[in-house]
Amino acid sequence: MTDSSEGGPVEYVESSRTRESVVVALRLEARPVRELCAALDASESGVYAATNGLRDRDLVETADGRVRLTGLGRVVADAVERRRRVETLLETDSGYWRTHDVRALPDAFRARLGELAGAEVFRASETDPGGAVRLVDDHLRDADAVSVVSPVHLPGLGRTLREVCADRPGGLLVTEAVVEEIRRREGAVPLPERLSVRVADASFALAAVDGRTLLSLPRLDGTYDPRTELVADTDAAAAFGEDLFNHVWAGATPVEDVASTRPI
Repeated sequence: MTDSSEGGPVEYVESSRTRESVVVALRLEARPVRELCAALDASESGVYAATNGLRDRDLVETADGRVRLTGLGRVVADAVERRRRVETLLETDSGYWRTHDVRALPDAFRARLGELAGAEVFRASETDPGGAVRLVDDHLRDADAVSVVSPVHLPGLGRTLREVCADRPGGLLVTEAVVEEIRRREGAVPLPERLSVRVADASFALAAVDGRTLLSLPRLDGTYDPRTELVADTDAAAAFGEDLFNHVWAGATPVEDVASTRPI
């Protein structure tokens, strides 16, 4: 029986660097203890003690001379890995996360932020304030298909999407305020047949294009930030961007069905 004063299984693992390293090392495959000792930055006695403690907590078991995670151990290992990814993401550019509001994202995607680990923050310079907008524009023009969320009216974005979607598929999600602003400034704007437009409330900007995610969170005061982009191009980040777009898209209203507007 385990000591309840040691906390839950995740807390127990994370309270020891050696236990955490053992669990992470076993995420992909079972391994002999001696192999763990050789692979980890810990003493042999420390690895054996950590493995025995994990076994006592039913987090690992031994089979055919190899230590492997139990079902409970896999859940804990995944939780530890998610935490590590989030820490990697935050450490890359902590200044960005201090000044931008992650609450703009749906709860399910806040829980998945670690999938953006490895992302870089692009900041437009004082001498080139439109650099971030142009970065997105360049990615859209090079893409085979585009998925875009825009919470503000950007005339250049509209022009780019009309050109890109003349021969490539695209989805654009905007707020009702953006639709009204387009009509006020530009009147009725014909849409390319390959560009679908839907309307929903959103305060983040997103471009999911060709395996790359470009995300822009609002500032803490809720205002749109046109001068920074979080850019990530790993497989996990690409899935995050596509899933985020599809999540918001599924609950959005086709622009032609928005009662207070006419078709763009």
